[in-house]
Amino acid sequence: MKVYIKPNTSYHSATLYILKLIEKNQNISFSFVESSEKANIIWDHTVPSSEFIYLDFYDGLQGERYNFNHNHIFRTSPTVTDKNEKKDSIATIFYMINCLQELNPNEESLDQFGRFKYEASFQAKFNSIEENLVQQEIDLFCKKHRLKGTIKRSAFFVSHDIDTIYGSFLQDGFWALKKLKIGVILNLIIWELSRKPHWKNIDKIIKIDSEYDIHSTFFWLVNKGKGAYNIKNADYNIIKEQKLLDLVEQSGLTSGLHKSCSEMSINQELKKGSFQTNYNRYHFLNFLPHKDWKKISESKLELDCSLGFAEHFGFRNSYGKAFQPFDIDKDEPYNFIEAPLNFMDGTFRKYMKIPTNAIANIIINFYEKNPTNCDFSLLWHNTYFSNYKYNSFLGEYKKILGYIYENKIECVTPNELIKENKIEW
Repeated sequence: MKVYIKPNTSYHSATLYILKLIEKNQNISFSFVESSEKANIIWDHTVPSSEFIYLDFYDGLQGERYNFNHNHIFRTSPTVTDKNEKKDSIATIFYMINCLQELNPNEESLDQFGRFKYEASFQAKFNSIEENLVQQEIDLFCKKHRLKGTIKRSAFFVSHDIDTIYGSFLQDGFWALKKLKIGVILNLIIWELSRKPHWKNIDKIIKIDSEYDIHSTFFWLVNKGKGAYNIKNADYNIIKEQKLLDLVEQSGLTSGLHKSCSEMSINQELKKGSFQTNYNRYHFLNFLPHKDWKKISESKLELDCSLGFAEHFGFRNSYGKAFQPFDIDKDEPYNFIEAPLNFMDGTFRKYMKIPTNAIANIIINFYEKNPTNCDFSLLWHNTYFSNYKYNSFLGEYKKILGYIYENKIECVTPNELIKENKIEW
């Protein structure tokens, strides 16, 4: 399919970027030509045969910023339209996938930890957090232009954030005390004295993942104690726990940085932890896309895995795949891949308060509603492999892994996410 995009316009780079994203999504190739007369699809606001272009939107990406608050952009539905309700499909995809609703958030849109709140999102407004809206727009675009690509089966990316490995004695102990489980308290004391704390369970996690042929990624903190917003960072010293990182590597699995809540840069933390990794997830999901994407682009990272709402599972940017975000200041894609987070144990327990025995089925049903073109990111903390405070969560995790294994669903690695979603610019 031959495509023409009028050069030196406010919409040229954004349109080119989305078309390259569609190429990746559908495994197709566009031929970009220099003359509209030779093209099958045209973006040129000066000719009647052009795809619809909402110029105000693209002009707002440059110079003085447009009002990108979703209440202004998405007035009656999650689509970018002009005053006559005519939809610009490219602008709609561009807005959602790059989290433009979070570009300049006001204080009311942020929680006490500086995170963009789910309740402040258009996904909450339109009850669409579980809908892959970007994919729907891509499918409509392809149907309109009779484009037929190769659709890939949805995969999983499984990871474990290691926040604490020495907290079991107090937290599991308090749980056991309330339940009057004296035997549990005695076990915890014995493990503590023998320096084998219950949450220092990386070997157990590796064993479980390997039983289901799951390639998982472990994200590690390099800073201890309380950090920004009074958030607790690690309770361990990363240098002293090098044997745990070696165990992950020796098992053929992957380690990444769990960027702490601190003033240290990403590269400084990588150096402090002696990390040989290009992957990251922000601790506590203490992350704002347009602030932190710039920091990531200035670092050695090639993959970030932080884009998810703590309060609700689903699609924070209304897209199911990993993708290369766009730097609107430089008018070009960033130099790394973002793999959005879809499911987190703490979301179900702490925020949504969903009964534990319903969690696996929710995740499995979500997959079955989105069986193609998704890279589902599943986060299960090491603390949720507990026999005590979080004991029923282990069973749910095994149900999910069993479903992945029995249905021969691919479990992708960080390198595969990078390779499959990096666009040529």
